[in-house]
Amino acid sequence: MNRALIALTLALFAAGCSDGPSPTAVEQPLFQTAVSDATIEMLRQAPTAPRLQAYRVSFFSRRGTQTTLFVNYRPAPGQAQGDPFLRFRIPINGLVGGAGGVPLAKRDSVLITVTVDPVRFEVAFEPSGVLFSKSSPAQLAIWYQNADPDVNSDGVVDATDEVLTQQLAIWSQGTRTDAWRQLSSKNNTTQQSVASELYHFSQYAVSW
Repeated sequence: MNRALIALTLALFAAGCSDGPSPTAVEQPLFQTAVSDATIEMLRQAPTAPRLQAYRVSFFSRRGTQTTLFVNYRPAPGQAQGDPFLRFRIPINGLVGGAGGVPLAKRDSVLITVTVDPVRFEVAFEPSGVLFSKSSPAQLAIWYQNADPDVNSDGVVDATDEVLTQQLAIWSQGTRTDAWRQLSSKNNTTQQSVASELYHFSQYAVSW
């Protein structure tokens, strides 16, 4: 991966950022629904969607500091910056456990890797077992303005696709053999983004 592209994509801040949608607070339980099958219908990038500036990014997050990662599309002609695709934010005091859930001491760091599927709206976070505070969870937001408008892949863009877009949420899968579970999510159809609070690392996808 070109390091310059990663540098363009990765933005780490010690202070908060106000742009984009912010997930609303949710009550436990975290999961709303689960599907018994290991697969779900995921949102896909439109054939005309620009490529992302990076599909794999690694960075350190330190306990006791806020960290924010942005992954953007490549800029279109005339754009100084590409459209947003993903924002991942760990608030101050949000990071509490490292790989395997091992408790972190003050100012311990964790090397986090985010891998984005090039076609589907699916994102993997590593290492597994990383834990976030129940009172200050991590926040994931994904923008779908460049998604395929034929949401259900039936060859026709119609009212059914519009209804499905209204139902978009973030789903989670622990391992490839686990059932997918729908997270409590906020779907902002005006900004075309969906957001959720995260309490641990997993596979995440946008579906309905």
